[in-house]
Amino acid sequence: MSFRSLKKKSTYDGPKLEDIEDTNVPPRLQKQLGYYFAGIEAEFSQVCQENEQLKSKLRQLERQISMKNHVDTKDHASKESFPDVDGPWQNLPRNASQFSKKVMIKYKEQTNKIVSSFRPPHVTVDIKHVGRFSGHKDGIWDVSYCKGLKGRPIIGTASNDRTARVWQAEGQQNCLLKYVGHSGSVNSIRFHPTLPLVLTGSGDRTAQIWCCDVPESDIVYSEHSLPHNSEEEFSDPEEAEPDNNVASVVVRTPQKTLTGHNNAVTAAEWLSGGTQTVTASWDRTARVWDSESGAIIHTLTGHDQEITDTSVHSSQALIVTCSKDTTFRVWDFRTSIHSVNVYQGHSASVTCAIFTNHHDSIVSGSDDCTVKVWDLRNMRTAISTIQCDASVNKLAISDESHHTMAIPFDNRHVRLYDLQGTYLARLPRRSQPGHQRMVCSATWASEDNAANLFTCGFDNRTIAWKITVDHDSHR
Repeated sequence: MSFRSLKKKSTYDGPKLEDIEDTNVPPRLQKQLGYYFAGIEAEFSQVCQENEQLKSKLRQLERQISMKNHVDTKDHASKESFPDVDGPWQNLPRNASQFSKKVMIKYKEQTNKIVSSFRPPHVTVDIKHVGRFSGHKDGIWDVSYCKGLKGRPIIGTASNDRTARVWQAEGQQNCLLKYVGHSGSVNSIRFHPTLPLVLTGSGDRTAQIWCCDVPESDIVYSEHSLPHNSEEEFSDPEEAEPDNNVASVVVRTPQKTLTGHNNAVTAAEWLSGGTQTVTASWDRTARVWDSESGAIIHTLTGHDQEITDTSVHSSQALIVTCSKDTTFRVWDFRTSIHSVNVYQGHSASVTCAIFTNHHDSIVSGSDDCTVKVWDLRNMRTAISTIQCDASVNKLAISDESHHTMAIPFDNRHVRLYDLQGTYLARLPRRSQPGHQRMVCSATWASEDNAANLFTCGFDNRTIAWKITVDHDSHR
């Protein structure tokens, strides 16, 4: 079972009739079991629908309460600005201007963390659909970009169909390699910073390191390898999409298997340099490994519930883990005495937290429908808060000069923001060339590529986009 299936999937993921047809169970019992399983599936689907309806009502109530508090605060401030009025305000200080100033300062402190949802007039965003990658038989949990070896940029996808794939990111965008070494859902995928190695984490409780070096002579090009036309009308997401992009190479055996977790591995990352890795698991621990020997170097404990994701700083010995316990933790290995800081800024499961490369800050996303930007030097309160309308999944931040955040959501949206939390644009969806189901992950590529943003989701597709952000066009 996939590591997010209990939260994300809306269909029954237990045994089915076809799972027992090859067993020694008599046909009569097979039919009876199939009947029971169908009933369980129907009941499970109904519970999921009721749960989604309750979550929607809860979000509406939270928004109404937030708006009411906002109005009450404004009324409170206006009354305190006139302390000579009758009623409970008559005992307030007589220096109205001084008192009003204090009230306005406090009011600004309460409201300046909620960012604007309108794009500033001096910013324009151009969004172009470049193509899509099809071939996975189930939802795609993660996508990762690599500049590639031999000047060939590639992307990797991790899927609930128990496979990972490596694709050519430009040109014909064909599938170069299919990895089938895991026995459970593949939940994350990351490329080694310098070597042709890939790290994947899986629901089979392991992380595996395998080789992705595909010789040019082994690549098979076919007419089905061409990217889908951006003007194509997408089919119904319920229809199974054919695997019309057959992998050139199939890899079955890992070079190294990292074994030790007691539950699904939700995420795995290379540490700076690639000699070590870190994994996060539903067993409430994260572990740091020696990549060559497979030995455990550190076990990071402290989270009260399952760990949902982990990320590392690009140049410093910092690791962040986030959890269903509504917190994320920053583990500092820059000194011999290791330290950890716990941050409580969300009211629901923290689904992702990543460091920014050019700022001393960290960005976290949550099922409480918010994204928060934090200053690592002062993490008591968030610098800015983006209020969203759906749960947030694995977001990505561009390394280029504009530092744009791509935030994927459960409701099929992908929105773009800057690091100040200002809304920039929304990627097309549904009937347009976008996702038709939950978007699980996003990753940025080099700005000079034909496509510089890749998104994946539970419509079994990865989509390539070209995003251009111009900050000076209206100045």
